[in-house]
Amino acid sequence: MRKLTGRLVLVAAGVFVAAPPAAGAELDAELRTRVDALIADVGRAPTTAVTIAERIPALWDWANAVSLQGGFVPKNLPLIAFYGPFPRPGADLLPYQIEAVDDYVRQLAWLDADEEALGTVTRTGAEAFEARSWATIEVVYMVGSLGMEEGGGIVVSTQGAGGYGLLQTTDAAADHYVSARVSRPGIRLEHDTHPIWGPYGGFRSPAGFPVFRVRGGRLEAGDTITLTYGDTSGGCRGLGVGEFSNDRIALPIHVDPGDGRVYEMPPATFEVVGGAAERVHGFAPSIVGAGEPFVISVRAEDRVYNRATRDIPGLQVLLDGEQVAELPAGQAIHLVELVVDAEGVQRYTFRSPDGEVTGAANPVWVQADPEHRLYWGETHGHSGFAEGQGTPEGYFTFARDDARLDFITMSEHDIWLTDGLWEELNEAVRAFHREGELLVFAGYEWTSPRQRGGHHNVFFRNVGMQRVGVQAAPNLSELYRGLRAEYDTADVLIIPHAHQNGDWRQNDFEMENLIEIMSGHGTFEWFGSRYLEQGFRVGFVSASDDHRGHPGYSPGHQAGASGRRSNIFQFGGLAAAWAPARTTDAVFGALKARHAYATTGAQRIVLDARLNGAVMGSELDQTDRRVLEGRAIGTGPIRRVDLIRNGEAVATFDTRGAGGSALPEGQFEALVSFFSETWVDIRDNPRGQRPWRGTVTVEGAKLVAGRLTGTPLPADSFGVDGNTASFDFTTRGSRRSFALVLEGDPAAVRLNLGIAAAVEYGTAPTQVRTPQRFAAAEFTLALPAAPGTSADARGGNEHVFHEGDYRDSVRVDFLEGLRDDVTFRFTDFGEEEDWYYLRVEQIDGHLAWSSPWWVGGEKPR
Repeated sequence: MRKLTGRLVLVAAGVFVAAPPAAGAELDAELRTRVDALIADVGRAPTTAVTIAERIPALWDWANAVSLQGGFVPKNLPLIAFYGPFPRPGADLLPYQIEAVDDYVRQLAWLDADEEALGTVTRTGAEAFEARSWATIEVVYMVGSLGMEEGGGIVVSTQGAGGYGLLQTTDAAADHYVSARVSRPGIRLEHDTHPIWGPYGGFRSPAGFPVFRVRGGRLEAGDTITLTYGDTSGGCRGLGVGEFSNDRIALPIHVDPGDGRVYEMPPATFEVVGGAAERVHGFAPSIVGAGEPFVISVRAEDRVYNRATRDIPGLQVLLDGEQVAELPAGQAIHLVELVVDAEGVQRYTFRSPDGEVTGAANPVWVQADPEHRLYWGETHGHSGFAEGQGTPEGYFTFARDDARLDFITMSEHDIWLTDGLWEELNEAVRAFHREGELLVFAGYEWTSPRQRGGHHNVFFRNVGMQRVGVQAAPNLSELYRGLRAEYDTADVLIIPHAHQNGDWRQNDFEMENLIEIMSGHGTFEWFGSRYLEQGFRVGFVSASDDHRGHPGYSPGHQAGASGRRSNIFQFGGLAAAWAPARTTDAVFGALKARHAYATTGAQRIVLDARLNGAVMGSELDQTDRRVLEGRAIGTGPIRRVDLIRNGEAVATFDTRGAGGSALPEGQFEALVSFFSETWVDIRDNPRGQRPWRGTVTVEGAKLVAGRLTGTPLPADSFGVDGNTASFDFTTRGSRRSFALVLEGDPAAVRLNLGIAAAVEYGTAPTQVRTPQRFAAAEFTLALPAAPGTSADARGGNEHVFHEGDYRDSVRVDFLEGLRDDVTFRFTDFGEEEDWYYLRVEQIDGHLAWSSPWWVGGEKPR
C-alpha cells in the first residue's frame, strides 16, 4: 500500500486539495506532468463552464491509466469526461456536473498518494440471500488516513437496478431500515440528507439520500462506522432483497471527510440466489439432424424465472405424452441427451410426478441433413460496470448455463467504461469464448444523446479491439469515421436501438447491418421500418437490454431500489442467426449478412423462409415475379403470419386448423388481449408504457378459471372472483393477454370491461411529445362466431381507443382452433424496387420478424 507522501492543505474555497505526491501511480512522464498541472490548477481555482473542456483530457487520461493498474475510478467520471466537453445539445452543464470534476481530481490525488486515504468498506455475515426474502447485512466503513472531521459522514446511497427496498434511516420499525454505530467513544451520528446523482443515486438528476454525520469530535484513521442494513432490533422486517438472482448486488456509500463534498467508495456487495421451484423450462437446439445426438437443458425455476435452489422435484420428460426420460429431484439444471431418427417437429414437455410443476421446451425441428442451423443469441445487456448489477463473469455464466445461448455479448455503456473496465470485459470474453459451443463477442454501447445520434451497440468479430467511445466520438458520424479509421468494416457490427433511439436518417451500410426492434423496453417494429423507408438495407434482431445479469432469458421489472418505475418491463427478446456452423466467422458473418431475425419474450420461434430461393436478408436483382415460401413453427398457437411489402401487409396466411379442445365438454377458452402503439414520426424517443388496470365481468356464461398467457412478468397481477376477473399490467408496442375458461354458449357471451384512468410512463426523456393521459373506459365485447372470424354481428370483438394519433385496442378471440406450425407460399408481382419481410404473431402475443429481402434497385456502394 502506498502511504500518503503529499500533505493536505485547506484552501480558501474551503475544500481539501492534495499537494502533488512524491510517489504515486505508475504514470509516464508526460502524463505525470499533465496530472500535476491539473492538480495545481484545481488548487488555484475551481473548474468552471469555461475551463472544464480544457481540464477534462488530463483527467480522463489519468483515470484510464489508474483503471488499467486496477485502481478505483468513480463511476460517473467517464460520463463527465463526455458531457464536460460535449454537453447535451441545447442544454448547459449543471453546477453539480462541473463541480464533479474537482471532486474527481481531489479523490484521484488522494488515492494516488494512499490507496486507503478515504478508508475501506467491508461486509460481514452471510454471502448470499434468497430472492424476495428479508435480510440483515452489516457493512463496516473504516476511516482512512484523511480522517473524518466533525460534520463529515457517510451517505447511504443506492442503485435503482439493485432490486432491494427503498433504504431509510428514520423509522426503526419500518422495512429497509439502516442503522449506524460508531466505534470512537464520545462521537454521535446525526441524521441528514445529501444529493447524489448517477447510477448510485438519483440517476439522471440528484436525489437526496440519508447521511450519518459525525458530531462531537473527529474520527481518526482506523475508527469505524458500522451500517446495519435491515436492522431488525426495532421491529423492522429487514432489507427486502430483490426478486432476481445475481452474483454481485451493490450497496454503495459515499464519504464526506469533512470538506462538505462526498466521494464514492468501492461498494460492499452481496449475492442473490433463486428460491423454490414453481415451474420448469427447457432449452433445446431448434434444428438437429436425424439420428444426431442433441441436448435439452431442463431448468427448474422459481416464480420470477430465477434458477431454483430448493424444493426441486423429480421430473418426467415427455414427448407427445410418452415419457422419454426421468430426472431426479434436487437438481436445478439437467442436461438430457436425446436422439431422434424421424424427421419432423418434436415438442418436449416436463412435469413433476404430482403434476404441480410443469413446463415445456422450444420446438425441435429434425431434418435429414440440415444445411444451416439456427443459433440464438443476446446482443444487448449490462452489468455492474454501468447502471446494472453483477459481474461480466456472472453475466456470461448465465448465458452459458441458464439461458443456453449460442452467442452472447455484453454491450456495456461507454459513458461508464474506463480502459481498465474494457480490458476486464475483454478478459472475460477470452475466458468464456468456446468455439463451437458458446461464442462470446466483445462489445459496448455507444451512449450518446438522441440529438447526437442516439444509442448504438457496437460489436467486434475479434477480442482485443479497442472501443471508439463517446468521449472521442460524440456524434454518430464521428463514430462511423472512428471505427472505419481503426478497423476493417467486415469485423465491426453496429446495431442501433429504439428506446434512446438511433438516428434513422444515418446509416453506415458496411457496419450498421441490423436494427434492434424489440427489447425489454418495448416493441418497436416501426423503428426498423424508418430505416427501410430511408432506403437503408438493414436486418432485424431483438434483445433484452438486461441490467440484472440474466441475458437471453430476462423478465422485465417494474421498480428499483429508488422506488422509481423501471422502463425495462417486457420479457426480453432474442436474435436468431441462420448459419452453417456455430463458429465465430459463421455466426458473425450471418449477422453481418442479415441472415437473422427477431423474436420477443425469449421465444425460440422457428422462422424459415425464402424469396425466389434466397434466404432472409438477401438482395435480389430486379424480377417481376417474386415467390415467397416458408414455414413458421411457433412456441404456441399462431394467430397470423403477415407478409409486409414496403410497409404494408400484402398477404396474411391462414393459420386455422388445430385440433379440438382438451377442456371438458361445454367449456372453451377465450383470449382477451391488450395492445398499445409506440411509434413516433418525429426525432423523439418513443411512446412509453400504457397501463391496463381493470376488470372484466362475464355475462351469458360461467367463468370457470383464468390465467395470464405468454410469459407473465413478476409485476403482473391477475385474479378471478366469481364471474369477474381483475388484471393489472402494461403494454408498449406488444400484445398482453389472459385466457378465460368459460362454460356455456359462446354466442351468448358478453364481456363487460372497465379500464381505469392512467398515465403513460417508462419512456426515455422526450423533447417534443409529453406523456399521455388515458381516460377511464367501459365497453362490451362479444366472441367471434368461430375461431379466425369477427364478432361484428354481435357488437364486435375489438374495442379501439383513439388516443391522439395512436390506436390502442382490446380484443377477444377463441384461444383454440389455430395451428402452431404454419407452411405458406405467396407469389407477388412488381416492376419497382421493393422490400419485404415477414411478421409472425402468436395468440399469446409473442412475435417474430424476419429480416427483409430487397428486389431490384441500386445496391449501396
